[in-house]
Amino acid sequence: MEPIYTNPETENRPVSNEPDPEAVAQMKSGANWFYWIAGLSLVNSAIYAFGGDISFILGLAATQIVEGITDAAIAEGLPSLLKAVAIVINLVITGVFALFGYYANKGMAAAFIVGIVLYILDGLLYLAIGSLFAAGFHVFALVFIVRGFLASRSIAKA
Repeated sequence: MEPIYTNPETENRPVSNEPDPEAVAQMKSGANWFYWIAGLSLVNSAIYAFGGDISFILGLAATQIVEGITDAAIAEGLPSLLKAVAIVINLVITGVFALFGYYANKGMAAAFIVGIVLYILDGLLYLAIGSLFAAGFHVFALVFIVRGFLASRSIAKA
């Protein structure tokens, strides 16, 4: 019988249950995209609330559609108070994306999955209104969000 070789350097090394720091960083990076999306959509809504006519492509199409419908309704004679309703709706939408960021940062797969699906649908809204650059940015952001999701799955398996 041959002797079994053991490496004294690794033989007594404790096994770590800590997740891979690179995977954690990648997961958090992907999750933080939800914060950026929510934050820039919030900036777009603030610009709208104060009467501006510019917006960032990094925001959500859903909030811009709410604003467009509101402006059209006000132009047709509905009270301008409707603008406040639009701002509240936008706050709810951006709040949901901020919650995706919060729970995705904790590694919750459901937050990543639902957030990804809703962001894909939002990108399709940009395609429907003909904003190819904004839709392209959605694809760019989705790459990082999906990488974060995949990292969260590898952490969960470990």
